[in-house]
Amino acid sequence: MQKPPIVICSKNQKCLPVLLKSVELYVPEDVEIYICGSDYKLPKHKTRNFEHTYDKGGKAWNFITNKAFEDYPEAVACADDVVLNPSSYQDLIADVELIKQVDDKIGSVAARTNYAKGLQNIRYGQGNLVGLNYEGENQIIQTDYIAGIFNWVSKHTWEDCAPIDWYSDDIWCMNQIAKGHNLYIARAYIHHVGSQTYGTNYKQCSDESKDWLKENRPDLYKRWFNA
Repeated sequence: MQKPPIVICSKNQKCLPVLLKSVELYVPEDVEIYICGSDYKLPKHKTRNFEHTYDKGGKAWNFITNKAFEDYPEAVACADDVVLNPSSYQDLIADVELIKQVDDKIGSVAARTNYAKGLQNIRYGQGNLVGLNYEGENQIIQTDYIAGIFNWVSKHTWEDCAPIDWYSDDIWCMNQIAKGHNLYIARAYIHHVGSQTYGTNYKQCSDESKDWLKENRPDLYKRWFNA
């Protein structure tokens, strides 16, 4: 079976070397890697490199994901500030295959992490603590939101992200559900450093998307900005 490639966007490359080292060590060597924003070549994995010329994250993700879809029906989108576990990729793909047995309308399947909002964050602590993990971490769950940090996507159900930074994940998930596609959180785990591209001035990040939302999604503009 053809393994889905990993697609990565990097604007400042601050955390990229550590991510790519974890890919080199932990991801099967026949998985192709697409990188937007760096000319780094992995020593064992086939690597395709593309220039990052985009002012917004949504635009960059659309570019690199659609590049992968020229060659593959599926892909794994990976933020540049994560570190994989030895089984992150394998566990994610294994859970995707399990879900496919019962659902033919999968929008996306995302790994759990330490830095994301919603149930995807292991700090939510679902169930009892067993050893060093909560019971919920060993379950595949359906949800209404995932952060695009390390997540499987399909050409069949893909739609381009909003051409903004903040809120693009929210809008993408809402659109998927509106089309009857389902979102899942897998048992796979990745470490996410977080806020390495856009920083931690969350008000500024939010405000930078205001104009686009007001013009293109006035319904969400009213909801999120009480306007």
